Amino acid sequence: MTRMIILIAMFLAPLHARAYPQFIGHGYPSCMNCHYNPMGNGPLTDYGRAVGADGIASGALYPKSWSEEKVASLSGFLFRTPVQKHVRVQANYRGMEMISSVGTPSERWSWIHMQAGGQLILKFLENDRLTFVGEIGYNPNSSSARATGQDKRKLRTREHYVGYRIKPEVGVYAGLMDKAYGIRVAEHIAYSRILPELTQNDQTHGVMVHGLLDGWEGALHGFVGNLLQPRDLRQVGASAQIERQIFNDHRLGFSLMSSKNDYVKMLSYSLHSRLSLSDGSALLIEAGQTEKISLGSRGDRIGRYALLQTYTRPIRGLYFFTNIEYLKSDLSNDATTVRWGPGIQYFPVQKLELRTDLYQTRTFNPNASTQDGWTILFQTNVWL
Repeated sequence: MTRMIILIAMFLAPLHARAYPQFIGHGYPSCMNCHYNPMGNGPLTDYGRAVGADGIASGALYPKSWSEEKVASLSGFLFRTPVQKHVRVQANYRGMEMISSVGTPSERWSWIHMQAGGQLILKFLENDRLTFVGEIGYNPNSSSARATGQDKRKLRTREHYVGYRIKPEVGVYAGLMDKAYGIRVAEHIAYSRILPELTQNDQTHGVMVHGLLDGWEGALHGFVGNLLQPRDLRQVGASAQIERQIFNDHRLGFSLMSSKNDYVKMLSYSLHSRLSLSDGSALLIEAGQTEKISLGSRGDRIGRYALLQTYTRPIRGLYFFTNIEYLKSDLSNDATTVRWGPGIQYFPVQKLELRTDLYQTRTFNPNASTQDGWTILFQTNVWL
């Protein structure tokens, strides 16, 4: 009964949301339309928050007398219209109830604080050409870190950078950011994020140049690792991502990343596509490979991954989706893993997202037999 109360409370709680790459189905092929970071992720611009309010979230719960302009005017911090142009404050929380090993004696329920933090944005010059973005958030330690007493920080900075648009088509960004590589899907457990090390805590200090030109969009990112990490662990290198717009709202892209620290040298490359299927529906595809060359006594390893996500929007605010993932973590090993499952994403009102995922994980290995794993995720996301 207690667990049921938790689930009900989770689904009734207010939430935080950010734009997702599948929103190309709404006619936004470039993340720069709605984000201060032109490669996506991070705080939303005023325009992005307004789009989320009157174009993404369901309008079914708003009074019929409210116009789209009225709804958009409530998209600011604490539902207020900004009274000045230079300072923006945002806050968000994302939590998840995870049910692992479903239907087995080892079934486990656990609540995970995925994200809790605040953002400060300072913007100056005409058309906000100069921006300062900073975010500090709760650090959800892993179970292994808690067990060993490692990484006891309760707060951590997830990004802090300055951006300057030299002109509308060219911008330079310097500071702590996510690496420019692949599709920035929301799922931190996606193999396309785990294998090339692009997960929730893999931000890096560096300088990124972003450009737009005649249907092309790309970024070149040189980085020196996260300066808050020990020097020997910092991955130093560079990445590049480029996309070509085809047939109006579709994108085809390629990514390349090379880096190393004192222990391993990494080379990752991938192809991806983001396809608009009309009226909010989209198809995302990415396939890539990561080579890890040991600089010590451990052996080299080459891993390969693939991702396919389908999104269908039957009505405004509601999305049905399917994730299909493939992973071969070591090409010299016969084992491969396939994970798939359906999900539902719902934005009942602005600043509120509800999401449910069902995953089945199956490992194919001619030398061993493993039981299929089932996992259910209930996510709640609130932003102010």
